[in-house]
Amino acid sequence: MEKLIFIIDDEESILKMLIHWVKNQWGYNVKTFTSGIEALSALSENPDLILLDIMLPVIDWITVCKKILEQKKVPIIMITAKDEIGDRILWLESGADDYIVKPFDLWELVARINAVLRRWNKEIYDEIQYGDISIFLAKKEIFKNNEKIDLTLKEFLILEYLIQNKNQAVSRTDIINYIWWWEDSMFEWDAKLDVYISNLRKKLDKSLIETIKWFWYRINMD
Repeated sequence: MEKLIFIIDDEESILKMLIHWVKNQWGYNVKTFTSGIEALSALSENPDLILLDIMLPVIDWITVCKKILEQKKVPIIMITAKDEIGDRILWLESGADDYIVKPFDLWELVARINAVLRRWNKEIYDEIQYGDISIFLAKKEIFKNNEKIDLTLKEFLILEYLIQNKNQAVSRTDIINYIWWWEDSMFEWDAKLDVYISNLRKKLDKSLIETIKWFWYRINMD
């Protein structure tokens, strides 16, 4: 399932650039707003992350940030043209999870989005029980029948991503983008993904990861 990202910024050029990069290039579901009032009225759509520019009309960013967090537990990344220590402290103390300074590199922005989403998902799904398998995401440890199972880093990251999206089908492209997002070419990883999925099934449980129509994968957990 695609993550939904709210982008709040009153600069049309910035919105167009972010839509192209975050949505078209990286596959995130994106909804844009030119004011905090618009975004606040749409929080029922349950965004997974919010990009919030500090220069907003009508309602200042501090009020917007506060009202968002009063209504919804959601990570926020501030977008700003300022980079003074006092400002950075204020942004983080306001409840924001991270910030990025204009002009910013688009690769860095996506890296920060991915990092914040991973951090939040780990907090939600830190310890998982699947039959006789115990998964501790924060410690990166897995036990089966109380015996520790060794996974490679890539195997663990794939398992982690599937758990973060448990009970939902995720595509091969989603997994590859999550694991190898910095690579220029994804083609070589497509074949290797089959190997990693096969290894996970052998090491843990062949029924753990379900294949759907050869292109999608899903972990079913309570």
